[in-house]
Amino acid sequence: MHTNFKLTYVALLFIIAFLIVKYAIPFWRHFQIRQESKNLYLHLNQSSVPWQIFARSTENNPIYLFETGNGPDTVLIMAAFHGNEPVGFDLAVRLADTLYKNPSLIRNHVVLVPAVNPDGLIKGTRQNANGVDINRNFPTADWSPVYTKKKYFPGREAGSEVETQVVMALLDKYKPKRIVSIHQPLRMNNFNGPAQRLAEVMSRDNGYPVKADVGYSTTGSFGTFAGEELKIPTVTLELPDVGPDEAWQQNFKALLDAINLNGRE
Repeated sequence: MHTNFKLTYVALLFIIAFLIVKYAIPFWRHFQIRQESKNLYLHLNQSSVPWQIFARSTENNPIYLFETGNGPDTVLIMAAFHGNEPVGFDLAVRLADTLYKNPSLIRNHVVLVPAVNPDGLIKGTRQNANGVDINRNFPTADWSPVYTKKKYFPGREAGSEVETQVVMALLDKYKPKRIVSIHQPLRMNNFNGPAQRLAEVMSRDNGYPVKADVGYSTTGSFGTFAGEELKIPTVTLELPDVGPDEAWQQNFKALLDAINLNGRE
């Protein structure tokens, strides 16, 4: 009887430890990252980097932009289409800070937008303030109001959201020669349009596989809109499930090479 109690107690401790390692620790880690990114966004206007307010979100939060460098190409780098992917936001902010302090690192013009969906970033939600997945809301030929899960809600009309319209305005104003859109957590360099070479250059640095398909339907996506329909080389940099430091270590050189592609190849 006493032995059985001991075995039950040990088994219970093992189960509790397993649940803590598998669920509680990752949850706490992700919560901390979200809080740190939210705080970073809310104090971005106090940064040494000269951020501009390009537009405002559905809830009137600033959509910040930083541009730097001179050269024949304009490279647009964006992050946080999905507000629950804060590591991409942090990566874009770190890149802006580094380029501001070290402008000689680049040979082209760079436009950085770290939070396309600041309302979602603040709340820690994938969708914007209207509950729309921005990356399903672009006016592509394949846009559809049909969705399988609430988190994929594409809006009632294509291009209906302020954030979607802001991204289209960015393309119209800056006419980028290539685009990197940062997401998480699929770990790949997913390319759309004439961007395989760009994805391969980035892959040599970050080690992520090069893929033309994410493996599931993404109707109304930015990649389809910009890459397939506008023919702008577009890479969706899908970070793995890592924290900001690891994402930076894995992708700083990849982003630099994406910016300097013409001068490097």
